[in-house]
Amino acid sequence: MSFSESVLAVFPVPPHLDPSSAGIDISSGSVKCLLLTGEGSHATLKTSCENDLPQGVMADGEIENKDKIVEILRSIRLRNGIRHVHACLPEKKAYLYQVLVPGKEGNLRSGVEFDFETHVPLPPGEALFDYEIVRRVEAGTIVSVTAYAKRIVTQYQEAYAAAGIELRSLEVESQALARAVVGKDDKANVVMVIDFGRKTTRIVIVECGVVSFTATVDIGGDALTSAVMKHFNVSEPEAENIKNDRGFLINKDNKNLVEALVTTVSVVRDEVSKHISYWNSSPEGDITHKPISKIIVCGGNANLRGFPEYLEGAIGIPVSVANVWTNVFSLDHYVPSMQFTESLEYATAIGLALRGQTH
Repeated sequence: MSFSESVLAVFPVPPHLDPSSAGIDISSGSVKCLLLTGEGSHATLKTSCENDLPQGVMADGEIENKDKIVEILRSIRLRNGIRHVHACLPEKKAYLYQVLVPGKEGNLRSGVEFDFETHVPLPPGEALFDYEIVRRVEAGTIVSVTAYAKRIVTQYQEAYAAAGIELRSLEVESQALARAVVGKDDKANVVMVIDFGRKTTRIVIVECGVVSFTATVDIGGDALTSAVMKHFNVSEPEAENIKNDRGFLINKDNKNLVEALVTTVSVVRDEVSKHISYWNSSPEGDITHKPISKIIVCGGNANLRGFPEYLEGAIGIPVSVANVWTNVFSLDHYVPSMQFTESLEYATAIGLALRGQTH
């Protein structure tokens, strides 16, 4: 049984569908919720909210303080009138890999199960998995497999149930992220998505619209703020303003700031470069990878002035800031109340809500 099937076995879809679609993203530092209403091109942003999590509530993707998570989820349900949601599971606890299943498509599940233990160090009875088709080749079908320990899935199921929220689905957070930011024109290509958050930076490789690789770097925007505070001897609010206003703009007056930021962000740059080199040059068993054609950046620190240009110059691949609404509605016809910079922080929640629009 997959973890999606496990969810629906415990929380069946209600007979009367709510016209709104909600996504909830629980991360290490916050819980974000976003609701869409309407369908297809008529979808609009209904509401959104964010609740900060005290230190120690989450640890490496595991719920350490269930009561606090339930309290926040229940508050979100009551304030926003949520009945059911699409939610994500922590990426750090996922086992994600590609495999080539020989033969016809009808044998995919048994093909994944055949060498499951080679990739996932969990006893078969303690794991749940899902898979998505990436592409078909002459030798068979390439699929992307995501597996979790049952106990992790159960943690999240129980938290939502205790908060009175019905789960429609659970999926790895990177797949929700990809659903939000990878547009239709890129579905046939390989795209790297970089989620530049406050405490971590997520690196995701998306092939044919399916997440095929993920990695997390334990450096985010907060580390850049700390570097500015130390370099200029200013308070945290002042450092945030300096970082956001001046960013990576290359000029004589900004040289000291760029040097301070680059010292920290070079760790992210080097990790990105390493994963691009590995993906583009190393076959995975019988699987030959298509090269990465572009990079899309999102997250709260993706909009730093000059950052996409800095990364593109360092990596040599086109870099652009995400339009997180690209698969929800056209900004030519509807402009949501959420500011653009804020929307970059909600990419995962948007992708989760979007799943409710398409399933």
